[in-house]
Amino acid sequence: MSDTLELSQRAITATETILQKYGVDGEKAGAGFIAEVLETLAANELLTFGFSDPLQTGPQPGDMEKACTVIRLLAERSGTLATIYMVAGLLGPLCLSYAGTVAQKKALLPRVAAGELQLAFALTEPGAGSDAAGITTQATRWDDHYVVRGEKIYITGAATADLILTVARTTEGGAKSYGILLVPGGAEGLSVEPLSKLSGNAYPSCRVMFEEVLVSESGVLGGEAGVNSAWPQLRKTGTLERLIVAAMACGFADAATNRALQFVQERHQFGQPLRDFQAIQHTVVEMSTLATGMRLFLEDAIRQHAEGHDATQAISMAKYFCSDQLQKVVAMAARVMGGRAYFDFEPVSRLYREAPFCLYAGGTIEVQKMLIARSLGI
Repeated sequence: MSDTLELSQRAITATETILQKYGVDGEKAGAGFIAEVLETLAANELLTFGFSDPLQTGPQPGDMEKACTVIRLLAERSGTLATIYMVAGLLGPLCLSYAGTVAQKKALLPRVAAGELQLAFALTEPGAGSDAAGITTQATRWDDHYVVRGEKIYITGAATADLILTVARTTEGGAKSYGILLVPGGAEGLSVEPLSKLSGNAYPSCRVMFEEVLVSESGVLGGEAGVNSAWPQLRKTGTLERLIVAAMACGFADAATNRALQFVQERHQFGQPLRDFQAIQHTVVEMSTLATGMRLFLEDAIRQHAEGHDATQAISMAKYFCSDQLQKVVAMAARVMGGRAYFDFEPVSRLYREAPFCLYAGGTIEVQKMLIARSLGI
C-alpha cells in the first residue's frame, strides 16, 4: 500500500509540474513540450518499470498494476499527458521488451527510462485498423537493408518520434508473417502529416508515408529471428494496450464524477443547493456506481494478469465495459453541469472530447466482443 501511495504521489507531482507550465491540454505547448513531459516523468521515476530493464522480457510482477495506477492519475488530470505516457512510456517500451534483442534493449530502453528517446508505434492503416491481419505496408529485403513501402494512419507521436516502431508485412513469410522495424524519425522517404483531432492536438496523431524507406538489418526488432515473428508479440502488446486503455477510462470517469460532486455541492438553484434535488442526486449516484464498476473490472483484469492466468477475456471485458460506460458517465456529468459544460473553461467539456478515444484505442468495442465470444467458445 505504501508503495502505491508513493507512486501515486510521484505521478501527481509530475502532472502538476507540467500542467502549471503548459495547461491541461498542452495548449501552451512549444516545440519541446513532449520531450519535457517525458523528462519530467523520468525525473519522477515513472518510466522505470520492469519492462524497461534490458535483461527482462515483458512486464514483471506488479508492473501493470503500477502502470495502470499512473495512467489513471494522469488521465484524471489530462488526457494529453496520459496519451503521451501510454504511447511513449508504456506501449513502445513494452514492444521493445517483448520483441527486441538484448543488444537492442540495452541500447534503447535505458534512454526511454531516462526520458531521452521518443517512440511511436505504427500499426493502423487506412484499410486495416482493428483487422491487423489486413495490413499492406511491406518490408522487402534488399542487400543488407529492408525497403519499407506503405502508409500508416492515426499514428500518435509520429511527428516527434525518434523511432517509429513500424509493423510491416515481410515477403519471406506467410499470411501472418510480419516484422517490426525501427524507422528513424528523420529517415529519407518518410513523411509525417499531423491530423487534427477532437482533442489532444498537442500530441499529434499522424498520417505516415513510407516511400522506399531504407532500414538496416540491425533495425529489425528482434534481429534476423524477428523478421517474420512479430505476430505473437503484437498479440501480447495489444492485450496490454487494452488494459492500459481501461485504466485511462477509469481516470476519466473519476475526474467526471469528482467534478460533478464538487459542482452540486457549490451550485444553488431556486434558493437551495443543487445537491438537494433528487433528480441530481440520482444522476450523481449512477455516475459513482458506474465508475466503481469500471474500477472493479479493471482490478479483476490486473489481478488475473498478475497471477499468470490467460487474462484475455478479463482484459477485453474491462476494456469493453470501461470505455463504453465512460461515455455515459461524461454525458451525465455534462447534464449535471448544464450549459456550463458546453464551454472550454469547464473541465467536463474536455472530458467529453477526450472520452471517445477510449472507444477506439486498443481495438473497438466490437472487437472486444469478438474476443470475448471466442474465449467463451462461441
